Amino acid sequence: MIPPSPVVVSADLADAALGCTALVRARKLAEWVGPGRELTSTGVLRPAVAAEACQVLGISLPGARLRSALDVDELMRDWTVAVDAGFLAADGRHAWAAPDLAEAPDPELVLNVWVRVAARSLGVPGGPCAGCLTVLHELAADDAPVGMKELAVAVTAADPAPGGEPCPDCGAVHDPAALLGIGDLVGGGDPGGPGSREHAEDAVAGLVAFGAAVFEDGVVRLTPLGSMLAAAVLEGCAPPPDADAETLVSVISEVPPPVAMTMAGPWLDARPVDAAVRELLTFAESASGERRIAALALGRELGPDAAEAWREWAKRPGFGAYARQWLADQGEPSAQDPADEAWLTVDALSIMLDALPDMVPPFLLAAPLRQETGGDVAEALSLLRGSGHPAAAGVVARLTGQPQLVPSVPDGIAGETARAKSGRLAFASAPSDGVYQLKISLCGVSKPPVWRRVVVPADITLEDLHTVILGAMGWHGGHLHVFSTGWEEYGSPDPELGHTDETAVRLRQLLPEPGGKLRYTYDFGDDWEHDILLEKVLLQTPTSTYPSCLAGKGACPPEDCGGVWGYADLKEILADPGHDQHQEMLDWLCLDSGEAFDPSAFSVDAVNTRLSYLLPGMSCGKAGTTQ
Repeated sequence: MIPPSPVVVSADLADAALGCTALVRARKLAEWVGPGRELTSTGVLRPAVAAEACQVLGISLPGARLRSALDVDELMRDWTVAVDAGFLAADGRHAWAAPDLAEAPDPELVLNVWVRVAARSLGVPGGPCAGCLTVLHELAADDAPVGMKELAVAVTAADPAPGGEPCPDCGAVHDPAALLGIGDLVGGGDPGGPGSREHAEDAVAGLVAFGAAVFEDGVVRLTPLGSMLAAAVLEGCAPPPDADAETLVSVISEVPPPVAMTMAGPWLDARPVDAAVRELLTFAESASGERRIAALALGRELGPDAAEAWREWAKRPGFGAYARQWLADQGEPSAQDPADEAWLTVDALSIMLDALPDMVPPFLLAAPLRQETGGDVAEALSLLRGSGHPAAAGVVARLTGQPQLVPSVPDGIAGETARAKSGRLAFASAPSDGVYQLKISLCGVSKPPVWRRVVVPADITLEDLHTVILGAMGWHGGHLHVFSTGWEEYGSPDPELGHTDETAVRLRQLLPEPGGKLRYTYDFGDDWEHDILLEKVLLQTPTSTYPSCLAGKGACPPEDCGGVWGYADLKEILADPGHDQHQEMLDWLCLDSGEAFDPSAFSVDAVNTRLSYLLPGMSCGKAGTTQ
């Protein structure tokens, strides 16, 4: 959601906005660009010209010879701000300064531009950075200046792990070990430690660059511009009061709890507290993962005035255990069923285990259970099995490290999806006729991210894997490609390219065990890079066909749109009917309106249909052209 226009417009605020470091640098870059500069096919300055721009802006180059402007993060930040602010315009191959750059701007226009550009630095609209949003929220909630240590502690709560893999949805780095309470065993993050402090410092530096904050004597305070930004972001991201619970939870589940409560304020104020809890519980029962947690957490925060709604839900089996637990916490112990503890434990473990990589050893997963039971894990596992929770068998199998027998379920894509989601296919070794679960992530694309989770035979050739990626992502396949391990490249057997022949290499040779990665690059002009992660080795089901797609997120970018930066510009142009290239892009994409382009569109059924046409009848152990 786009932040609203500033409520208060003044010449002083507009002058402060124009005088902030970020906009001063962006204007300087635009003035240097002047009437026109040629761009590469990826929509950035040519290397020699980019080096000249760096000299003008006082940016130190990363090496003696610049390979691409994309290698200079500081330059690309200035370029992005200049484009977002309207100081620069580009048509894919050329960029030029806005013709009215030298004119005295309208204060209201300046402040609207500033809010939009500063909000983008926090990831708004789109998937806001949890740490940066927390810093802004903490500064806005405290009238007094806030120290860096306090901000770092707050960032830790929002983003607990200083290391690890970025979350595919929000970009933040989470600590799955902390979810199970085993952080001490695997070296969990230190609250307010170096990673969190660095994140807080980067967020503060960004706010200072936009004139939104002042950092003096070790403490940070918001400026009037910063207060305006905080109000615009927190109000602009909040769901409307008449939204349904799913819309509310989809917003608050992606932000830290304190920010979530602020954003939920208008929605909660629009209905009685018991009605709010009923809506939240109704949604939570059908939801899963973080959204179920977020809905329940918000409901619990609404206090005793919602007791009647909780009592109604306490009469229900299964999920009603959450209501009975809440009532017991409020002093109504007679409401709790003795079997609820096991059901709630399975539900929590099921959610938490989904966040953990499958290569975490079972003894580590079972450590919290062993601690809680005083070592009597067998009895605890028996209680979990008898809890009546539909995920109980899969949870027990994961905790014990014993593959669960696959029950009789329909073959094909639907059956495969059901088995994979239940966690019943994982086992430790990777035989040549096994099945690989891969996550294919498009690098550099966010808001939303683009990724696919697919299952393929372990023995698939890289040539066939290339076809799988085309079908899963949605590429047309009219460009060159290459696989890379970091020390070897594989592609079409063309002497001019110099790649190792991909038709003679099988995936299991390059990724022998879970956790292994490959890089796949498609279209050497736009350079669409994909990370391929082997998540699991699955138990083969010979009657099933492969490949198939289990899940995914985000639409495939249009071919030839200029790579990561060009796609970001395209989304902005399509979202702005007033942009001078809006109609041109609609015509290029054969669309009637900008609303017809949905960067979040994804259909697992459509992907599997494409895969069935591209590689029909590929069964486990029969991939490739040779055995």
